[in-house]
Amino acid sequence: MKLAAAAALLFLPVPALAASPPSVGSLGRDLVLSQSVPGRVVAVASNVSIESAVAGDVIVWGGDVSFGPNGSIAGNLVVFGGTIRDRIGPSGRPLPVAGTVSTPGTLLPLYLAEMRRAPWETSVLSPVVWGFKLLALAAWLAIAVALLYVFGSPLARAADRAESDWAGALTAGALGVLTIFLAAAATLTLLPSSIAVPIALLLGVAAVAAKVFGMGALFLLVGQKLLDSFSPARRPAALALGFAVLGGISLLPVAGGIVWSVASIVAVGVAFLSRFGSPRFRVALTNI
Repeated sequence: MKLAAAAALLFLPVPALAASPPSVGSLGRDLVLSQSVPGRVVAVASNVSIESAVAGDVIVWGGDVSFGPNGSIAGNLVVFGGTIRDRIGPSGRPLPVAGTVSTPGTLLPLYLAEMRRAPWETSVLSPVVWGFKLLALAAWLAIAVALLYVFGSPLARAADRAESDWAGALTAGALGVLTIFLAAAATLTLLPSSIAVPIALLLGVAAVAAKVFGMGALFLLVGQKLLDSFSPARRPAALALGFAVLGGISLLPVAGGIVWSVASIVAVGVAFLSRFGSPRFRVALTNI
């Protein structure tokens, strides 16, 4: 998780300066900023106590942020995986941040606003949203590579099933998602919470597992079709190529979201139809 959080910092907007002012960084160690910082502060898995003025941004992943009486931020404050203690600031003052304050709670409306924005319109929020899109795609690639490494043959069988029955995969995916949603809703409504919550969580895990496995199969299939090769030796290249194509399309305004949503439904159907890549026939050998 620490590595993923550190990688996310690469996608945050960085001012283009010939010589950046000195910055402060920390990984796994709490920071107490008792002296002024002329640049930005980046902390991963660390709590940050701001006791003086910070001239740049403060970016904290997996830690809490607190302010002292003289603490202030001239740039932006970004906190994920942690909390901002005393959100109204010391002594009842407003939070001493000159720029914007970004937390998981503020990301969703920003992202939704970005999705509704026309492609030709400009927005200062675009770099942040683009950063999280790229981070999500990086996570998808890592998961797909891990699936190929651990479940290479089942993934290939699932990809073959998707190629032979696209319509069936789409239908099965739509019915599967609808069934899981209705089952979870009915469970939470009719059963006691002590029983309903675990069942709903299991249904959610099943849906996520089906989508993740199915998307890996789709990445592999698209790449194999483009490379015109189904050789096991070329599966890593096919997976990377298929991911690049579908991931690239997903970044397009409007159309990208539609294509990714349809692919997700097909992915669930592929996982269920192929029984997560299980062989279609099992031959039992007995001694005569």
